[in-house]
Amino acid sequence: MTESGRKLLGIIGGMGAAAGADVYRRLVELTPVQVDQDHIPTLLHSNTDIPDRTAGILGTGPSSEPHLLESARLLERNGVDLIILACVTSHHFIDDVRAAVACRVLSAIEETVGAIVREAPAVRSVAIMATTGTITTNLFQNELGKHGLEAMVLPEDLQDKYVMEGLYGHDGIKAGFIEPARTKMLKAIDWLTAHGAEAIISGCSELPLLYSQKDCPVPLFDAMDCLIRQTIMECTGKQPRHEA
Repeated sequence: MTESGRKLLGIIGGMGAAAGADVYRRLVELTPVQVDQDHIPTLLHSNTDIPDRTAGILGTGPSSEPHLLESARLLERNGVDLIILACVTSHHFIDDVRAAVACRVLSAIEETVGAIVREAPAVRSVAIMATTGTITTNLFQNELGKHGLEAMVLPEDLQDKYVMEGLYGHDGIKAGFIEPARTKMLKAIDWLTAHGAEAIISGCSELPLLYSQKDCPVPLFDAMDCLIRQTIMECTGKQPRHEA
């Protein structure tokens, strides 16, 4: 809590650095303000020591959990009232993060599925575009199932060819390339919608850097956008702006 009594937000970023910066940019753009002082007081810890989340989950690299807990505790020591994780895959560890701190930790998974239920009640089949790590953990699948929704994912070969190459490939977004990665993601969207997806979840914080609703013929739910909007509600008590 700040001296003025306003909620202080903590963001765990650095997964990757551009994604964390984009989450903060979106937070600023979507917060309804009249003056500078209306913005949400925020601490962003861009913890670039956090190992790759997918590698850790799949057992091909070190776990991200110790560094995530380090960031959460650092933010709590500095007085934050609310924490968000600027990486969807890192939500695999959200229960551990929640157990490590007393302050509230919002879930992008819970907020996204909640938004689908509210805003697209007729939808039954929901496709998930996310890292293989996120898909393997069934984070979205389990939450969708709680609401009677069917989860749909790409076949393994297309998941590797489009999503993972678009994120991690030599010409992927983590290497700083936008257009080649965007092309791959749009092919993934085409396949999913052609095979019955009635809505699509963008379940990785870097995917919004590559495409938007105008590129998708069915309702698109960006997990980080859903998280940011709920964060604004909790910190300000106001509805976020409809569009940035």
